[in-house]
Amino acid sequence: MKQQLRVLGVFAALMGSWAVVGPTGIIPVSQAEPVQPSKTIKTEYQYAAKVACSLLLPHQDGTLARGTYRTTVNIHNPTDKKVAVAAKVALATQFGSDPGPFGVTPFKEAVLQPDGAVGVSCFDIAGYFCPIDGVCVDFAFLEGFLVIKSPVPLDVVGVYTARHTDGEVESIDVETVQPRQIRETVNIGAAEPTKPGGGKRVDYPPKGSSAYGDKEPKQMCGGIAGFKCPAGKTCVDDPADDCDPTKGGADCSGICVSSPQAR
Repeated sequence: MKQQLRVLGVFAALMGSWAVVGPTGIIPVSQAEPVQPSKTIKTEYQYAAKVACSLLLPHQDGTLARGTYRTTVNIHNPTDKKVAVAAKVALATQFGSDPGPFGVTPFKEAVLQPDGAVGVSCFDIAGYFCPIDGVCVDFAFLEGFLVIKSPVPLDVVGVYTARHTDGEVESIDVETVQPRQIRETVNIGAAEPTKPGGGKRVDYPPKGSSAYGDKEPKQMCGGIAGFKCPAGKTCVDDPADDCDPTKGGADCSGICVSSPQAR
């Protein structure tokens, strides 16, 4: 935990100034021009659902027991009217550290049909970090909160599964998230382009960090942001995750592997 938090603290401090540490060293980051929010939503209720996600490799830095963790947050609209809600992600950073531009994401909007429900997976949560000020973050793992704002009371439930680095699910927990009554007008995020492969990419933790242990970090591709692989590599489905593109998982993230012709 301490090692991960130290890495993130340095990462946030650098991002707060002018650059980030990436896989090839210091990468200049150009700040986007301020953009007016495309929409506002008046809300009265807030839900903060815990998220713990292993994305490109199992947790192994001491934050949690070594293994693979997944979170899905289910949101149900119990009313008979269509409701617009907003959600953002707040990363768990080192206590007392200076905030960086990736600490809290802009809000995204979702429209819930009467008696309708949606699910937010780990890969959806990672998608909140692309792009922010023209930068996309490839997380090996992340922890924090999915914060949901709504004009009406909702049913919000977190589903948490865990397993060893290989094998089937070994534990599952279901937690109901209680609301706080907080009246606030929420600005829906800035209209930044999300074209496939758009935005600079930063690895967190940086490749080469001790958080990876002796494992070679995977490189994420595809997914909701349409990340491309470098020359000589091909994007394939990641067999280690729970998202299957052959079973309706249209936004599944993949991993980059060497192309047959490059071998």
